[in-house]
Amino acid sequence: MSDLTYTVSMPFKRKGKDAMKDMEFILALSLDLKWFNPEQAKIILSEAQKSGLLKREGDLVRPTFDISGIEIPSGFKPELEKMPIFDRIIERIIAGAGIDKRKVIAMINKKQEDLSKQVEIEVSAILVAVENGVIVDDLIEEEYKALTTLSSS
Repeated sequence: MSDLTYTVSMPFKRKGKDAMKDMEFILALSLDLKWFNPEQAKIILSEAQKSGLLKREGDLVRPTFDISGIEIPSGFKPELEKMPIFDRIIERIIAGAGIDKRKVIAMINKKQEDLSKQVEIEVSAILVAVENGVIVDDLIEEEYKALTTLSSS
């Protein structure tokens, strides 16, 4: 069973519901479970729909699988950090700015060209996120640590 399946199942299991509004799902992941910030929870919602784990019915989302058959391991906590930082920045831009993935990547590539490829691609991605009003403070810190670790080795 994938982390995403467990992550999607938990809000429905905890609330005893088989469908919920987007905001209820987002708040369950961020405020109730404290697994993600709201921006990250939006990404999870989007990823779950893209991967076919959730389907939209009007203004509700509903799992496409029987959640009663899902045994979530005790102490389970999803690890968004498994995803490379570049991918997480892209996902956050998609969710936060409502721009499609192809355009986001084109914007990042253009930023990289504008900077004459003098910075890592992740830095260009962070700049695109900030320019589009997407909060990526946690990822800025993570990238800074990665860059300083790289430069000191």
